[in-house]
Amino acid sequence: MRAQVVGPTSSGGTNRAHQEAVSSPAQLLIAIAALLGCACSSDVRAVGGNGGGAGGSNPQGQVELGIPSGPDSLDFAPLDDGAVLPLETFGQGGTHVLLGVRCVGFGQRAFVSLRVRNLADGTELVAPAPARPQLLFCSGDICDLVPITMMMGGIAANDADRDGLAIEIFAEVHNAAGVTGSASAQATLSTADL
Repeated sequence: MRAQVVGPTSSGGTNRAHQEAVSSPAQLLIAIAALLGCACSSDVRAVGGNGGGAGGSNPQGQVELGIPSGPDSLDFAPLDDGAVLPLETFGQGGTHVLLGVRCVGFGQRAFVSLRVRNLADGTELVAPAPARPQLLFCSGDICDLVPITMMMGGIAANDADRDGLAIEIFAEVHNAAGVTGSASAQATLSTADL
């Protein structure tokens, strides 16, 4: 039995395989395998190393919000829902909170963005991810970005009392390989340190 590849009959610019018959079933299987190999040869690393997961969606990493801890404030401590976050000025004016983000499954570099929403009036502040991925401090698969300074100027009106203000914090993380993840937590602001 001879299988024949059907294709254009003109020789102008067509591949030789389109013009000649396949002489055996083994050659037909080789041709099919070669075509499948071409169709599936996209760089798997471009989608995080696992082909993109079910349905072509991006692979998921794990993200956790935290705060700086330890003697040098470079360690990560989880941010519990309802925690009190002190507003700080660092002597340069403006108000900030110090946060941390723990990333699992992103590698040593990732793009990290933060968003804070005032739960009383809906005002939002955004700290977009930088143009280049941030270097994370890793211990095995667990990588931290600590501290992150989130500017809080404008989270409430100038004459509003920010002490006890309820906020929600969102962290979104992605890397160049397409791994994504996010986390959120609610907290309360404190002006005791100002």
